[in-house]
Amino acid sequence: MSIQLSKTLWAGALLGAVLVMSHLSKGEAQDQQQWLTAYCTEAAVWAAEEARGVPLNQRTGQPDYRGIAAEQCPGMRPAGPAIDDDYRAPARLAIPDAAPIQQLVQF
Repeated sequence: MSIQLSKTLWAGALLGAVLVMSHLSKGEAQDQQQWLTAYCTEAAVWAAEEARGVPLNQRTGQPDYRGIAAEQCPGMRPAGPAIDDDYRAPARLAIPDAAPIQQLVQF
């Protein structure tokens, strides 16, 4: 076997290894994204039920046990208080002092 053929075979093997590693890396990234989506969903359900006052033994989802939901989960923020009888219009919750009670949307 010539040196040129040997180098070509090694280069082909190295290229094949790089392709296999990149394929595995993409699969791992997809798995990580799926895990994060499931984690954020479960943490959001837990937080929403906690904000509504659901007893601990009746909640679904899971708590943010890793403490990453605030920075890793887009749109995850604590739920607002329940709407009581004094604030029936959503605009009153957004701008309580300035919005009339009948105003629903402000442009």
